[in-house]
Amino acid sequence: MTFTFKCRDLGYDCSFEYEAKERKDLMPRIKIHYKYAHNVFEMQPDLEKKIDTAIKEKA
Repeated sequence: MTFTFKCRDLGYDCSFEYEAKERKDLMPRIKIHYKYAHNVFEMQPDLEKKIDTAIKEKA
């Protein structure tokens, strides 16, 4: 099982996609992406919830 995140699923004009075997491994990498690509240096809880909702499970 694999988990994926696509930044454009949240409405950004951004090609960032990331996948990991475990869901918990996605958020650290997503936070790095948001820091450098979107200038989000401190992730707010509402954005974390949106990101969590956008994470998809692949078989």
